[in-house]
Amino acid sequence: MAAAARDAPKPKIDRQSTTPFHLKLFYRLNSFHLLSDFAAPSSSAAPYSGPVSGPNAIRPGSPPPPPSSLPTHLQIYTWQSCTLRELSQLLTSALPSFLPDPPIGTRLCFRLIYPDTKGAAMMGPDARGRYLSKDLGSVVIGARESKEDESRNGGTARTGPFRLQGNEADKTLQEARFVIGDYVDCAILPPLEDGSVARH
Repeated sequence: MAAAARDAPKPKIDRQSTTPFHLKLFYRLNSFHLLSDFAAPSSSAAPYSGPVSGPNAIRPGSPPPPPSSLPTHLQIYTWQSCTLRELSQLLTSALPSFLPDPPIGTRLCFRLIYPDTKGAAMMGPDARGRYLSKDLGSVVIGARESKEDESRNGGTARTGPFRLQGNEADKTLQEARFVIGDYVDCAILPPLEDGSVARH
Protein backbone atom coordinates (compact mmCIF):
# COMPACT_ATOMS: atom_id res chain seq x y z
CA MET A 1 0.00 0.00 0.00
CA ALA A 2 2.74 2.46 0.99
CA ALA A 3 4.86 1.33 -1.96
CA ALA A 4 1.96 2.04 -4.30
CA ALA A 5 1.57 5.49 -2.76
CA ARG A 6 5.24 6.21 -3.45
CA ASP A 7 4.87 5.23 -7.11
CA ALA A 8 1.61 7.10 -7.74
CA PRO A 9 1.66 10.16 -10.04
CA LYS A 10 2.38 13.35 -8.11
CA PRO A 11 -0.11 16.19 -8.63
CA LYS A 12 0.89 19.82 -8.25
CA ILE A 13 0.36 21.09 -4.70
CA ASP A 14 -1.79 24.17 -4.11
CA ARG A 15 -0.87 25.35 -0.62
CA GLN A 16 -3.91 27.61 -0.43
CA SER A 17 -6.37 24.75 -0.79
CA THR A 18 -4.35 21.77 0.49
CA THR A 19 -4.27 20.95 4.19
CA PRO A 20 -0.70 20.63 5.51
CA PHE A 21 0.40 17.42 7.20
CA HIS A 22 2.42 16.76 10.33
CA LEU A 23 6.13 16.03 9.84
CA LYS A 24 8.76 15.05 12.38
CA LEU A 25 12.10 16.63 11.46
CA PHE A 26 14.92 14.98 13.41
CA TYR A 27 18.32 16.59 13.78
CA ARG A 28 21.74 15.65 15.10
CA LEU A 29 25.15 17.30 15.17
CA ASN A 30 27.93 15.69 13.08
CA SER A 31 26.00 12.61 11.92
CA PHE A 32 22.64 11.07 11.13
CA HIS A 33 20.73 9.02 13.67
CA LEU A 34 21.00 5.25 13.56
CA LEU A 35 17.99 3.51 12.05
CA SER A 36 17.65 1.56 15.29
CA ASP A 37 16.85 4.88 17.01
CA PHE A 38 13.48 4.85 15.24
CA ALA A 39 12.55 1.17 15.63
CA ALA A 40 9.77 0.05 17.95
CA PRO A 41 10.96 -2.16 20.82
CA SER A 42 10.52 -5.90 20.52
CA SER A 43 7.46 -7.13 22.37
CA SER A 44 9.52 -10.00 23.78
CA ALA A 45 12.31 -7.78 25.09
CA ALA A 46 10.88 -7.52 28.62
CA PRO A 47 8.66 -10.34 29.92
CA TYR A 48 5.58 -9.18 31.77
CA SER A 49 5.53 -10.05 35.48
CA GLY A 50 2.31 -8.32 36.54
CA PRO A 51 -1.05 -9.80 37.48
CA VAL A 52 -2.62 -12.33 35.14
CA SER A 53 -6.14 -11.91 36.54
CA GLY A 54 -8.24 -9.07 37.87
CA PRO A 55 -8.91 -5.57 36.50
CA ASN A 56 -5.21 -4.77 35.91
CA ALA A 57 -4.33 -8.02 34.18
CA ILE A 58 -2.45 -8.17 30.90
CA ARG A 59 -4.20 -10.80 28.83
CA PRO A 60 -3.35 -12.32 25.45
CA GLY A 61 -4.35 -9.88 22.75
CA SER A 62 -3.53 -6.76 24.75
CA PRO A 63 -1.99 -3.99 22.65
CA PRO A 64 1.81 -3.97 22.48
CA PRO A 65 3.74 -1.51 24.63
CA PRO A 66 4.15 1.96 23.14
CA PRO A 67 7.37 2.60 21.20
CA SER A 68 10.31 4.03 23.08
CA SER A 69 10.77 7.78 22.92
CA LEU A 70 11.97 9.10 19.59
CA PRO A 71 15.16 11.17 19.19
CA THR A 72 15.01 14.95 19.49
CA HIS A 73 13.01 16.50 16.67
CA LEU A 74 10.94 19.44 15.49
CA GLN A 75 7.26 18.97 14.78
CA ILE A 76 6.13 20.99 11.80
CA TYR A 77 3.20 21.23 9.43
CA THR A 78 4.05 21.38 5.76
CA TRP A 79 3.17 20.20 2.25
CA GLN A 80 4.59 17.76 -0.26
CA SER A 81 5.98 20.76 -2.14
CA CYS A 82 8.22 21.66 0.81
CA THR A 83 11.85 21.97 -0.32
CA LEU A 84 15.10 21.17 1.46
CA ARG A 85 15.71 24.92 1.49
CA GLU A 86 12.47 25.46 3.42
CA LEU A 87 13.33 22.68 5.87
CA SER A 88 16.73 24.34 6.34
CA GLN A 89 15.08 27.70 7.01
CA LEU A 90 12.82 26.13 9.63
CA LEU A 91 15.73 24.34 11.28
CA THR A 92 18.09 27.31 11.37
CA SER A 93 15.41 29.68 12.67
CA ALA A 94 14.17 27.27 15.35
CA LEU A 95 17.63 26.14 16.53
CA PRO A 96 20.07 29.04 16.08
CA SER A 97 22.09 27.98 19.14
CA PHE A 98 22.54 24.49 17.67
CA LEU A 99 24.57 25.87 14.76
CA PRO A 100 28.29 26.66 14.96
CA ASP A 101 29.23 30.31 15.35
CA PRO A 102 29.61 31.57 12.71
CA PRO A 103 27.41 29.09 10.81
CA ILE A 104 28.76 29.97 7.35
CA GLY A 105 29.96 26.79 5.65
CA THR A 106 27.73 24.45 7.67
CA ARG A 107 26.22 21.65 5.60
CA LEU A 108 22.72 20.40 6.42
CA CYS A 109 22.30 16.86 5.08
CA PHE A 110 18.81 15.39 4.81
CA ARG A 111 17.72 11.78 4.79
CA LEU A 112 14.29 10.18 4.37
CA ILE A 113 13.42 7.59 7.04
CA TYR A 114 10.58 5.28 6.08
CA PRO A 115 9.17 1.93 7.26
CA ASP A 116 10.24 -1.28 5.55
CA THR A 117 6.76 -2.33 4.47
CA LYS A 118 7.98 -5.03 2.07
CA GLY A 119 10.14 -6.66 4.72
CA ALA A 120 7.34 -6.51 7.28
CA ALA A 121 4.94 -8.22 4.87
CA MET A 122 7.41 -11.05 4.27
CA MET A 123 8.20 -11.60 7.96
CA GLY A 124 4.60 -11.80 9.14
CA PRO A 125 2.39 -9.89 11.59
CA ASP A 126 4.59 -10.55 14.63
CA ALA A 127 7.76 -9.17 13.04
CA ARG A 128 9.44 -6.23 14.68
CA GLY A 129 9.09 -3.12 12.55
CA ARG A 130 12.22 -1.58 11.07
CA TYR A 131 13.07 1.47 9.02
CA LEU A 132 15.04 2.13 5.85
CA SER A 133 16.69 5.35 4.72
CA LYS A 134 17.36 7.25 1.52
CA ASP A 135 19.56 10.32 1.12
CA LEU A 136 17.63 13.40 -0.01
CA GLY A 137 20.46 15.87 -0.51
CA SER A 138 22.08 18.73 1.34
CA VAL A 139 22.00 22.49 1.75
CA VAL A 140 24.99 24.68 2.63
CA ILE A 141 24.70 27.82 4.74
CA GLY A 142 26.44 30.67 2.96
CA ALA A 143 26.86 34.38 3.53
CA ARG A 144 23.96 36.40 2.22
CA GLU A 145 24.68 38.37 -0.91
CA SER A 146 24.36 42.11 -0.70
CA LYS A 147 21.30 43.64 -2.33
CA GLU A 148 23.59 45.11 -4.96
CA ASP A 149 25.03 41.68 -5.82
CA GLU A 150 21.60 40.08 -5.91
CA SER A 151 20.17 42.73 -8.21
CA ARG A 152 23.21 42.37 -10.47
CA ASN A 153 22.56 38.61 -10.64
CA GLY A 154 18.88 39.14 -11.38
CA GLY A 155 17.75 37.82 -8.00
CA THR A 156 15.66 39.28 -5.25
CA ALA A 157 16.82 40.04 -1.75
CA ARG A 158 16.42 37.07 0.58
CA THR A 159 15.13 37.40 4.10
CA GLY A 160 17.22 36.17 7.00
CA PRO A 161 20.93 36.43 7.76
CA PHE A 162 22.03 33.48 5.59
CA ARG A 163 21.89 32.25 2.03
CA LEU A 164 20.87 28.59 1.78
CA GLN A 165 22.50 27.16 -1.31
CA GLY A 166 23.25 23.93 -3.12
CA ASN A 167 22.19 21.99 -6.20
CA GLU A 168 19.61 20.05 -4.18
CA ALA A 169 18.21 22.97 -2.17
CA ASP A 170 15.02 23.12 -4.25
CA LYS A 171 14.32 19.38 -4.15
CA THR A 172 10.84 18.72 -2.75
CA LEU A 173 9.47 16.02 -0.49
CA GLN A 174 7.22 15.06 -3.38
CA GLU A 175 10.23 14.47 -5.64
CA ALA A 176 11.74 12.29 -2.92
CA ARG A 177 8.58 10.11 -2.97
CA PHE A 178 7.78 11.09 0.60
CA VAL A 179 4.70 9.42 2.09
CA ILE A 180 2.84 10.97 5.00
CA GLY A 181 4.09 9.23 8.13
CA ASP A 182 7.72 9.10 6.96
CA TYR A 183 10.38 10.98 8.93
CA VAL A 184 13.11 13.35 7.78
CA ASP A 185 16.48 13.25 9.54
CA CYS A 186 19.04 16.07 9.32
CA ALA A 187 22.77 15.77 10.03
CA ILE A 188 24.30 19.15 10.86
CA LEU A 189 27.92 19.14 9.68
CA PRO A 190 29.96 22.17 10.84
CA PRO A 191 32.67 23.52 8.54
CA LEU A 192 36.09 21.89 8.75
CA GLU A 193 38.97 23.44 10.67
CA ASP A 194 40.26 25.15 7.53
CA GLY A 195 36.82 26.68 6.93
CA SER A 196 35.91 24.43 4.01
CA VAL A 197 32.51 22.78 3.72
CA ALA A 198 32.28 19.21 5.03
CA ARG A 199 31.34 16.45 2.61
CA HIS A 200 28.53 14.06 3.37
